[in-house]
This record gives sequence, C-alpha cells and structure tokens, in this order.
Amino acid sequence: MRIALALIASTFAFAATPSLAAGPNATDFDENVKYADIDLTTEKGVSLLDERVKTIIRRKCANGGRDSASIRLERACRKSAFAAAETQVRVAVSNARANQVRLASKEPVAPEA
Repeated sequence: MRIALALIASTFAFAATPSLAAGPNATDFDENVKYADIDLTTEKGVSLLDERVKTIIRRKCANGGRDSASIRLERACRKSAFAAAETQVRVAVSNARANQVRLASKEPVAPEA
C-alpha cells in the first residue's frame, strides 16, 4: 500500500507503507490537501486541517468490506496514512507559526517611556 498526501500551500508529499500483508485489498492513493485558505496559527485552523486530512484518509482507505480481514486492512491503511500525514501537518503548522513570529519581530518597537 502506498499513500501520499500533499498539503498544498508550499507543496510537499509523503508516502506511508503499512505491512506487506495488505494483500489485494490494499489502497494506493495520492491526494492533495489544500490549506492556503486556513490560518494555521490558530487552533481552529489546525483542527480544520486535521479534519480535511482525516476525511480524505477515511474516504480513500474505505474498502467497503464488512469481513474482519477487510476491516483490518482499512484500519491499517488509516493508521499508516494518519502517521504519515501527522508529520507533514505539524511541519505546516510550525512553518506558519514561525512565519507569524518572524513577521511580528519585523515590526518597529517603540522605545519605552
């Protein structure tokens, strides 16, 4: 199983590969997650991005099976994709917050009276 989600703003991609026992029901996908419209310096913005990522992963990992093997494969797909996406989401959030700090530090500082 190969999973790649790209978070689009400054684009980056990643791949996650769970166990080789995934078998014929394995789900391969590439997906873009747009977040240019989200303020990642706020908790609300981070939650919104997390939800977008989770929604895509749930949709892409769904295999429609109801038997225990299908359910295990779906869970393995979601777990692997969430783990791979988590790093990229945290990097995007850190970059947004670091940029906010850089911009704030460029403001002129009034001398103390």
